[in-house]
Amino acid sequence: MTPDQRRRSWLALAVVLSAGFAILAHAAIVEGVSPTVGALLSLIPLTLLALWAVRRAQRRAAVLAALAFSAAAFALWQGWSVLERHFPSLFFVEHAGTNLLLAVVFGRTLLAGREPLVASFARIVHGSIPPEVERYTRQVTLAWTILFATIFTLSCALYFGNFLAEWSLLANFLNPILIGAMFLAEYAIRLRALPNWEQVGILGGIRAFTRHFGAARFEAPR
Repeated sequence: MTPDQRRRSWLALAVVLSAGFAILAHAAIVEGVSPTVGALLSLIPLTLLALWAVRRAQRRAAVLAALAFSAAAFALWQGWSVLERHFPSLFFVEHAGTNLLLAVVFGRTLLAGREPLVASFARIVHGSIPPEVERYTRQVTLAWTILFATIFTLSCALYFGNFLAEWSLLANFLNPILIGAMFLAEYAIRLRALPNWEQVGILGGIRAFTRHFGAARFEAPR
């Protein structure tokens, strides 16, 4: 199996697992599946985040992350019944918090003196980029910022408005669809806006996105 085939296989597996998780999470939130199942599902994103942080941490930060994870596990053990009753709230914090964090991560690179985040993605693929491409990446970075900020706002409006079923549809199904549509739309616009630029397909853009964040380091405060 070639490296590209392996990457596609892993991507397909990730899509299948993500779809299964979304269906189960929606059922737990809306259809009244066992609260224990809902509570366990709500912990999966936090567990994956903790594992990523420990894997990417420097040694001191890894110890701090492990201690924090142990403390969180102890707190959950002490308050498991509370989590079972309120696990949709944890789902909400994870969804809204992730989109807010992404909006900030993308948006802060638009400040004066900073390189737009999408320009960093382009450099991962191409190395150097000409000025017109850098201008284009600034516009795309702004578009991603607006998308994540809009999803965060909708998430808050639906959840606090007690539209739980609609919120679950947004969080579990519409959110990934919107992100996929954004990749497709950006690629179509790029073909027209930069016809003479060496084009990278949608999967190439996703790989640059994951390589950038996959190489990020989790560092403890000094």
